[in-house]
Amino acid sequence: MAAPRLTASNAPMHLPSDLRDEISALRAMDDFYDVYGDEGGSGIVVRSDEPVGFQPDHKIVNVVGVQRLEDALDQINVATQTVGIYPEQRKHALRDAIVYAGAQRVVSLGAAGVVDHGLPHDGFRPLDRLVRWVNDEALPQS
Repeated sequence: MAAPRLTASNAPMHLPSDLRDEISALRAMDDFYDVYGDEGGSGIVVRSDEPVGFQPDHKIVNVVGVQRLEDALDQINVATQTVGIYPEQRKHALRDAIVYAGAQRVVSLGAAGVVDHGLPHDGFRPLDRLVRWVNDEALPQS
């Protein structure tokens, strides 16, 4: 998360005190959580068997292991913007179920930062709002 890249900032983010407290509590429960990184704002990864009880934000990532990729579908809802899939050949088989669960975007793992211009984002088409749509309609020819 601290590596330079073209599509996102690598600048450290100041962690709010409530998130800092959550991370400290998780570190103390090392039988249940593996916490990598520090509160300096360059990024933190929390590895757990169940999702954490707070919204990971400010370069905090919660990695929850599953036995089968299909087991992760229970964690997807309309608040899920992007789902990255690996291995690549599994993406097509899972795509419809991921979208039915509520996700807006399905990508190859690692491709979430690559967005083609004009595609929907956050459930709408932002570029469509920048133009005035006009219809030119005529009567059918007999």
